[in-house]
Amino acid sequence: MIANIRKLFSYRELIVSLTKKELKIKYRGSALGFFWSLLNPILTMLVYSFVFSIVLQVGTPEFAIFLICALLPFNFLSNSVNYGASSIIANSNLVNKIYFPREIIPLSIILANLFNFLLELAALFIVMGIMGYRFYIYLYLLPVVIFIQFFLVVGMTLLVSALNVFFRDLQHLITIIMMVWFFGTPIIYPLSMVPEKYQFIIKINPMTIYADYYRNIFYYVKYPEGAGFPSAMETLTAVGITLLLFFIGYFAFKKLEPRFAEEI
Repeated sequence: MIANIRKLFSYRELIVSLTKKELKIKYRGSALGFFWSLLNPILTMLVYSFVFSIVLQVGTPEFAIFLICALLPFNFLSNSVNYGASSIIANSNLVNKIYFPREIIPLSIILANLFNFLLELAALFIVMGIMGYRFYIYLYLLPVVIFIQFFLVVGMTLLVSALNVFFRDLQHLITIIMMVWFFGTPIIYPLSMVPEKYQFIIKINPMTIYADYYRNIFYYVKYPEGAGFPSAMETLTAVGITLLLFFIGYFAFKKLEPRFAEEI
C-alpha cells in the first residue's frame, strides 16, 4: 500500500488534471459556476427553514442549521459514491489506452466532491457567523473529522467503482443503498429520538458518529441542551469500521483492477 501511495504521488499532476475536469464538467454551461457551491447550502437552509419551522413547526430551534451541518458531510459521501460507481466504465477510453493507477479515476471524483464540500462549509460559516454561532470554539476538530471521514468515502467509492465494472446492476442499487444509509443516519432527526434499545444499531453506522461531531462543532455551541461529543468508545468504533471499509475497498479494487480492461 505504501508503494502504491508513492506511485499515486508521482501521478499527482494527472490527479489534479482529472479533478479539474470533474469540476469543469459539473459546472459546464453554468453562468454562476463555482458560486453554486456557495448558494446551494444557503438556498437549502432557506427551504428547510420554511418547511420544518413554519409548515411542520418542528420544535428543534433553527432546524435548518441543525439539518445542514449533518447533511453536507453526508452529501460528500453520497455524491462521491454515486458518481464514483460508474467512473471506471465512463473512462473506459483511458483505462484501455493509457497505463496509470486506476484508483486515480474514482479518487479524482472524491477530490472534486471534497472541494465542493469545503466551499459549502465556507458558505455555512458565513451564515452561522451572521446568526451568532460561535462555531470557531471547536473548529480545530473539523480537519480531524473530515480527514477520518475521507477514508470512509475513499473506501466506499473504490469498492463500488470496482464492483460496478463486473456487476452493472450495482449502479442502480446504490441509489437505494444511499437512501437507506441516509435515513439510518441521524440527519433529519436527533439521535435522542431513537429508542435507547435500538441506538446501538444506529451507532454501528460511522456516519452517525461523524454527524454528531459536526453538530457539536457547529450547532450545539449555540444550543447546548443536546450537546455532548461521542464517547471515546463510540469514536474508536466508528474509526475502526471506517478503516475496515477503507481496506476492504482498497484491496478489492486492487484485486479486480487487472481485469478492468477486458470487462469494459
